[in-house]
This record gives sequence, structure tokens and C-alpha cells, in this order.
Amino acid sequence: MTNRRKFLLTTGQGIGLGLISPAIFATTDVQGKRRETGKPASSLKEKIKGAICGIAIGDAMGAPVEGKKAIAIKELFGNRDILDSFLPPTHQNDPNTGKGNGRITDDTLMTEALIRAYSKGLRHFDAYDYADWFIPEIHETKVWVPERLKEMIIYDRIWTPEQYPYKKLIINNAEPRIAGIGNNVNCGVAMFMMPVGAVNAGDPFGAYMEATSFGLAHNESFAVEAGGAVAAAYAEAFKVNSTIESIISTAIDLSRDGTKGAIEAVTKAVNSSDPLDDFIFKVRNAYLPFLGLNTPSRKNSIEEFPVALAVLKYGNHDFNKTIKAGCFYGNDADSICEMACGLFGALNGVHAIPEKLRSDSNAANKRDFSALGEQLYHAVVQITKKDISRIGVKQKAVGL
Repeated sequence: MTNRRKFLLTTGQGIGLGLISPAIFATTDVQGKRRETGKPASSLKEKIKGAICGIAIGDAMGAPVEGKKAIAIKELFGNRDILDSFLPPTHQNDPNTGKGNGRITDDTLMTEALIRAYSKGLRHFDAYDYADWFIPEIHETKVWVPERLKEMIIYDRIWTPEQYPYKKLIINNAEPRIAGIGNNVNCGVAMFMMPVGAVNAGDPFGAYMEATSFGLAHNESFAVEAGGAVAAAYAEAFKVNSTIESIISTAIDLSRDGTKGAIEAVTKAVNSSDPLDDFIFKVRNAYLPFLGLNTPSRKNSIEEFPVALAVLKYGNHDFNKTIKAGCFYGNDADSICEMACGLFGALNGVHAIPEKLRSDSNAANKRDFSALGEQLYHAVVQITKKDISRIGVKQKAVGL
């Protein structure tokens, strides 16, 4: 363990928890501190609320245009004020079902499931915990799925590669650390890693290690690598004085292989003053050398997370600009948007996200995402208390 990590755990500094005292976990007021951007810093609780609200809103906004190219999206919605209301459905005639009008997809559903798992387990997770705590939330717990207008288990909604771990772990009884081998290498494990970043808030290396261990039960290769980088980015974003630059540099420093190269390439291509069309063109070209075929590779990377970081940088603390860049980029727009907007919320806090979109999101999905953020925050508090206690025991045992 690095001295830096020990300091963060034993003092709570950098994540808005304050100094050790009986009341530290009730303390959330860090509004007096300011980041380099000049914006007020948010408490950890407000940052976690911002992350889950950003994820849900970004996911829902990008969902109707998922799989479309930028030119087609521009033709459909180029003159629309994207903050006025959620994008409507584009793939079916019924406006009350499917993707659109603020309805979340599997990205948010899986994130919610991991929040529930941490809230019950109250511990750091690895591949075995994926099987013990996360799988039941996917395959046994019924939730309201707004796209289908009914309660159902998430397993029946998610794509086949996200069902793969259940089959390997439960049906085939695979050892959890190798359960992800053979899966379709994609962004699935990366899209719901925010809670791993939260339970490691202020400790990006710890988040990376936990996410990659946990992710081995879900997938392999650059899918797991992306999951680790996403978790690390969130752990950095949850710090009091985090910046867009520190989030990107953290993801680059901790990631490996094609993931590292893709993040470096696409974020370097960003000029926040460029017109949106130029931004999309430059970032797509920068990503192309890392495009994979859903098979293991040390040279390739998923597209969604590197592009989400580019979107975050391009938006430059402007939520409208951020969410529009994520949506209008196209391709896997819901995952790009949910990652970019989730990091935006983690960085800037929940009040930086338009209140109308937050209210409309809750209504469309029959949820209170801010309350879900509170639930995750309380799990983070309990897990961090255990971390601090464990470090104290270790210090005494070795005479530090």
C-alpha cells in the first residue's frame, strides 16, 4: 500500500469525509473549498448523487440514437434544445415503451444492481463477490424496467454478453476469476463501474484493482481493462479538488495496453472550442487504430470510455455541451453519454445537473435517483470505516 493511499484512508482527506472523529461520516459540508476551475467543491454525498443522476440522464438521452451515425442524429435533432426535454423514441411508434422520453436502459439498471449489492455486502468486492452479491441482484431481484412498463428481473432485459456470467457461474459452476473468459469483449463491464469508484473514493489505484478483480467474473481482456479505468476515473472524480485534467491523467496513468493508448489519443484530439462536427470527426479518427472485433487483444480498446473522457473534456464543465456531444457522437451513444454525464456529476455535484432533467428522469423511471445516491453514500461510509479500522490494526501490528 502506498503512503498516499494510507494517508487518504486514515484521514479521509480528498474525498470530503474530514478528519477521524465520531462525527466524520455525518460531515458533508465542504462547500467552502474551491477547485482550480473556480467552481465550489461539492461534498462526497452530493458528488455521488450527481454521478447516479448523470448516469441515468445520459443513458436515457443517448438511448434513442444508439447505433446511429452523427449525420443522422444531426438531421433528426440538430435544432433541438437538448436540455428542454429528453429525446423521443426513434425506433418504434409507441412513445410509452422502448428507448426514449427519459427511460433508462441496462447501463443504469446494472449500476443500480451494483449499488444494491454493495449496500448489502458492505465490503470491497472481488470476482467471488460478483457471484455472491451481484448475480442475485441481476437474476433474482425484480425491478421496474421502464422500457417494458413492468417489473422484471434485469437478466431478462440485458444483452446476451451480460447474461454470460450467470451461465458460466451458476449453470457451469466456473471458478469466478475465470468466469469471464470467452465472453464477447465489449463495454458491458465498464458501463456500471461507478459504484466501485465510489467505495474507493479518493483512491484510484484501489478502484482500478477492485474493478479488474471484480470484472474478471464478467469478461476478459480490454473489457476488464476499461472497467478498471472507469472505476479509477470515478475514484479521482470523487475527490474534493478533482479536475477534468486529473480524471483523464488518472485514467491514462493506471490503464494498460490499447485502453491507455486510446484514452491518450482521443483526449489529445480534443479542442473544446471546435464546432461539434469537428470534435466528432477528430475523435473518431483518433480512436480508429484501437477498434477491435470483440475478441481478446492487448492492442484494442472499447470505444465508449475513451470517447466519454473526450466528451467530458470537450464539454468543459458545461452540462449542455457535454450531453449534446455524447448524444450526437452516435455509435453506442447511451453508454458514451452515461459515462460522460456520470463523471460530470461526480466532478461537479448533483446541483450542476439541470433540475428539470433530474425531475423528469425520476418521473419517467418511477425512481428517486438522488435517494439512490444517498444509499450508495451510506454504503461508502460503512466500507470506509472498515478500511480505516483495518489500517489502524495493521499499523499497530507492525509498529507504525
